[in-house]
Amino acid sequence: MYKATVRWMIRRNITRLNDGDLAPTLGMFADDAVLCFPGDNSWSNQHRPTTKGRDAFATHRGRREIEEFLDRYVATGMQMEVDDILVNGPPWSMRAAVRVHHWVPGDEGQDRYANRAVLFVKSRWGKLRFQEDYEDTERVAAFDALSKS
Repeated sequence: MYKATVRWMIRRNITRLNDGDLAPTLGMFADDAVLCFPGDNSWSNQHRPTTKGRDAFATHRGRREIEEFLDRYVATGMQMEVDDILVNGPPWSMRAAVRVHHWVPGDEGQDRYANRAVLFVKSRWGKLRFQEDYEDTERVAAFDALSKS
């Protein structure tokens, strides 16, 4: 039952993001949560230059920075569809992986941006503590270039 509830909440929050409402998603993050966004692009460098290394680099620290990331996400018109959700662990140490495809609609049915991603999260008692996104960063950089033109 618990895992089904987690999957339902994730799907509901993504639907709300698609509708331009980031409040339910933001509300899931703990005050000191961390978001790690890959690559060398304007999304990962939104608050500080990315440091490359063996460990995940926290590109966004705390709810304020994560809110700015989500604001930007919604402002682009990005849409996301869930392909699969895997949930593991008890409520005090839950992990989930969400496989999605996401895109920004363009003119005449052509997407301005399209990518696939896996969002990996860790939570404790219903609050997200950590999120790391895995996606094709070359597509993200190409979207940056398109957005500047």
